[in-house]
Amino acid sequence: MEAKVRSALQDMGFEISEEGKHYKIVFQGDERYTFTMPKSGSDHRGGLNLAGDISRLLL
Repeated sequence: MEAKVRSALQDMGFEISEEGKHYKIVFQGDERYTFTMPKSGSDHRGGLNLAGDISRLLL
């Protein structure tokens, strides 16, 4: 994960930890809002799909 992306997520209230082959992203320390993100995406849509999932759950 690029430092710019990590910083932006943290500024929005996400906590990021590295677990194995994935990042664990938790919104404001609330485990109900936990997302996983692969360290190496398999296609260009992965990040867009994750962003959509996060926005649908939080908004």
